[in-house]
Amino acid sequence: MAPSRQTPDTRTVSAILIGLLALGVALLVANVPGSPLRGSNLQLFAVFILPLAISLVAYVRFAKAVVWWEIALLAVWGAVSLAVSVFVGFLATMGTPGGYPGAGAELLRNVAMFLATTLGLSVPYGLAGAFRREHPRRAVASALLAFVGVFALFNAVAVAM
Repeated sequence: MAPSRQTPDTRTVSAILIGLLALGVALLVANVPGSPLRGSNLQLFAVFILPLAISLVAYVRFAKAVVWWEIALLAVWGAVSLAVSVFVGFLATMGTPGGYPGAGAELLRNVAMFLATTLGLSVPYGLAGAFRREHPRRAVASALLAFVGVFALFNAVAVAM
């Protein structure tokens, strides 16, 4: 399929990126204990789904032309990367002792996980978008390394907190 002839307006896409980042932090702040918005689905959305959406927008931001199947493939790769990272993070923290750390520590952990998954996926996807036209092999390598980035950052936060 031929690439789209329209190039995304970089200011608009950058504003969308900043807005999605702010939305993620706001959803996590709204998810503190005692809040009427408190729910595990909101936390899962903010920590896992929203960073994947941000990384796809970062790819679109830096790519000159966009092909829909590339975005779909990156979405699947990002979902697999997150699933493996969460599974290994669960196994790594399964035997840790301790109780509920408190609302402040929970908020800090959730924001750190949000930022870790966002950075782990968005930086490689943004690089893949930037390298897409001139260096396609670098673009593919960068997109594949998103797994390493999200795995390392997510598990570092999961084990540390």
